[in-house]
Amino acid sequence: MAASLIVLSLLGRRFHDEQYHKHAHTYLQFCATDADVSSHACVHKVSAKWPTPAQLDPQECKEATAPFAAVGTTNAACASQTNVNIYDPITIAQNLRHPAAADNYRRGADVDTHTDWDRIRCRDGQLFASGWYKKYTPQECARLCAKISNFYGKSCTHFSRQWITSRVPEHSDTCGRDGESLPADMPAHGAWGSAGVGTGTYTFRGQCIFFNSPNDHCCASKAAWREAGADTDNNYCQAKYGDRKDGWDSKHRSWRLLVNSFTPSVAWPVTSAGRRLGDEVASAVNASIAGAHEFFLPNGTRFYAFEESRR
Repeated sequence: MAASLIVLSLLGRRFHDEQYHKHAHTYLQFCATDADVSSHACVHKVSAKWPTPAQLDPQECKEATAPFAAVGTTNAACASQTNVNIYDPITIAQNLRHPAAADNYRRGADVDTHTDWDRIRCRDGQLFASGWYKKYTPQECARLCAKISNFYGKSCTHFSRQWITSRVPEHSDTCGRDGESLPADMPAHGAWGSAGVGTGTYTFRGQCIFFNSPNDHCCASKAAWREAGADTDNNYCQAKYGDRKDGWDSKHRSWRLLVNSFTPSVAWPVTSAGRRLGDEVASAVNASIAGAHEFFLPNGTRFYAFEESRR
C-alpha cells in the first residue's frame, strides 16, 4: 500500500516540475479604417514557472506579417492611433487556476496550462449580420465595422466572425481561417505568425455580425461584466442578462473597439430608399463581389447595401 501511495504521489506531481506544459496562443488585433486594415499578432502566454503562482502575462503585439516588426512600423497611424480604429480580440479565461481565487475569470492560467481562448460571440446590441460569403474574412469584418456610421443613430463597437466549416485543427490559432498563407514551418499556436493576418482566399464561407454595446465585451465575458469604458462598476450587463457568464461559442471570434479615432465621412449603410435595396431586387444583386453586401437584421429582414467607393 505504501509503495502505491508513493507512485500515485509521483504521478500527481508530474506536471508540477520542470516538465511544465504551458504554451501560448496568438490572436489577431486589427487597425482599421473604412478602406484599409492592418493586422497585429498578439501573443497571450504564461511565463512564470512552478512554484511561482502563474497568471497570464500582459498581451504583447507585433505586426502580423514577417518580419513581425513593432506595431506602427508599416503604418505609423496604427502606433499613434491617429485616425484609425483599433479592434482588440475578446478572450476568456477557462477558470483553471490553482489555488482558486475569487477573480478566476481574469486569471486564466494554472501552474501548468495556458487556458484563455477566443471562441466567443458578442451577445449584446446586435445591429445586423452579413450573409454567408467567402469574402467575409476577419479583416473584412473589421473594415466594415469601421465603415458603419449612423445606422439608425448607431455605429459598430464590436464584431464577431462566424464560420461553420474548417479543415484546420480546432486547437490551431488559424482554425476557421482556411485560405491563409502561412510558412510551412509555422507552429499551430504561440508564434507571431501562427494566426495568419485575417485575410486570404478563404476555402469556406464566413459571416460578419456587428454590434453596438456600452459594455467593453458586449456582455460576453465574466471579466468585463461590469465594465463600460472608464466605469469599472457598471450595472448594464447585470441588469439586462443577470449574473456573470461567458458567451462561449466554438464557431465565433469577437473583437471590441479598443481605440476609436476614425470617423467615417458618410453614414453607412444608409436607410433611404434607392441606396438600400430590399428583396425585390435580390435577383439582380451579386453579393459575392466587392462593394455589394447582403445584410440581415436581428428579426430576419434582409436588405442589400452598396459601397460607392473604397476610399
